[in-house]
Amino acid sequence: MSQEEINSRLKNAVDSDDTVVGKEVHGQFYLGMPKAERHFWSPELKVTLEDDEYDEYGGDTLIRVMVGPEYTVWVMFVFIYSFLGLLSLIGGLYGLSNLMLGIKSAWIWCFPVTFFLIVGVWMIAKSGQSAARDDTLHLVSVLYHALGEGNAERLEE
Repeated sequence: MSQEEINSRLKNAVDSDDTVVGKEVHGQFYLGMPKAERHFWSPELKVTLEDDEYDEYGGDTLIRVMVGPEYTVWVMFVFIYSFLGLLSLIGGLYGLSNLMLGIKSAWIWCFPVTFFLIVGVWMIAKSGQSAARDDTLHLVSVLYHALGEGNAERLEE
């Protein structure tokens, strides 16, 4: 199918289904959950359409899909991991250098404490993934139904 046909199918699917919302921004189509059903871990499905450069006959479109949390959740986790990593590096090395000089310092505890905090944050992220599982499957299902049976072939990259 052409990009225009896929876009119109996605728009029709979003208009006819109250369980999803969608918008098109700069050639990318975003599918998400409505505000009433949205929670902190609600996923967002981003669809990018490109002409298939390996299509011999023309007219085929390559559809790239990325499913993940909203950007605010990504930014929060990047900030938390960066903060804990820097705390571990700077505080731990300061404590280690004091220890090597024979000075007792509590900063040496930055290594194990931040390690356990990072593992804890990772476990929280994994629990968020399982909380968003049903919503993710629903968004992917809406995409497949919008494209129609047999109109899409899945390629792994």
